[in-house]
Amino acid sequence: MPRSLSAVRWDQRFSALTRSVRGRGGFIGPIDLDRHGFSRRGITMLLERRLIERVAPGWYRSTSLAWTYDDRVEQAGLLAGPEGAIGLSSALHWHGLGPAPDRIELIVPRHCRPTAHGRRLVRSTDLTSLDLTRLRRVPVTTPLRSIIDAARDLTVSQLHDVITAAVDAGLVTEEQLALRALELGKQGRPGGTTLRACLATRGSLLDQGTNTFERDFDGIRLRGGFPQPVRQLKVVCDNGRTFYLDFARPEFGCWGECDSMLAHSTQENLAADLERQNLIIEATGWDPVRVTYRDVRDRPDYVDRRLAARLPRTSAPSA
Repeated sequence: MPRSLSAVRWDQRFSALTRSVRGRGGFIGPIDLDRHGFSRRGITMLLERRLIERVAPGWYRSTSLAWTYDDRVEQAGLLAGPEGAIGLSSALHWHGLGPAPDRIELIVPRHCRPTAHGRRLVRSTDLTSLDLTRLRRVPVTTPLRSIIDAARDLTVSQLHDVITAAVDAGLVTEEQLALRALELGKQGRPGGTTLRACLATRGSLLDQGTNTFERDFDGIRLRGGFPQPVRQLKVVCDNGRTFYLDFARPEFGCWGECDSMLAHSTQENLAADLERQNLIIEATGWDPVRVTYRDVRDRPDYVDRRLAARLPRTSAPSA
């Protein structure tokens, strides 16, 4: 019996649909279905006939196409949703900076709870749009963010190789990594210790910058006759988050930070830093004394006045 005209036209529309998406892995999105005239009932019919399969919320794929690793990564990117991405070692691999891990890894903001379907899922408290990019249609964390996140799973030697490859490829700079490592040290973030240890073995700006600041700041403190502070004091906040303070004097109810401009150069950075400051104040009740690297280097008199406003002088200031 000859097929009805409507059935022929339906087949033609489906063929046109699959041809239109073949160049991007066969993934069929809402716009594709609407463009080719498939209603919700039409989608159900395609699923019932096993012509397509559901691969993510609102996304489908032709069952006639084989799955490759790249296709699985693209599917994972769809599962991560608009605020998430491929992350950690999977992101490093996608950037050409390491081997593929056993499981594809996703990273999403803390409030997102996508279905991972056997993939590793990490929820982050500080993932922002600035940490995300697209590479070969796939949402993925930036090289800098990928290195930071993957550091929690890598040895110092493995991380060294990744950083070398990223710097050689022009994807990150030693300065960016060093400044970010300083911020991670304050936050007590997973991977921060490994990253700092790795950068220290490379003779990077991290070690130079930290020693220079500590030496210059200590010179201002000694000349001003101020007491020795507690370094890297651990503070655990009510929500369980842990931070480390550059210097603190608990008996005088104050703590201090040395800030870099690069680490606070975006709205997201500034918002996260203010939240961190508020949490520390709520947990300790201490007042912050904050200065910048430039203050320590170029305005020692200003730093002296800031310290004098909160600390007693245990000896007379020296010239």
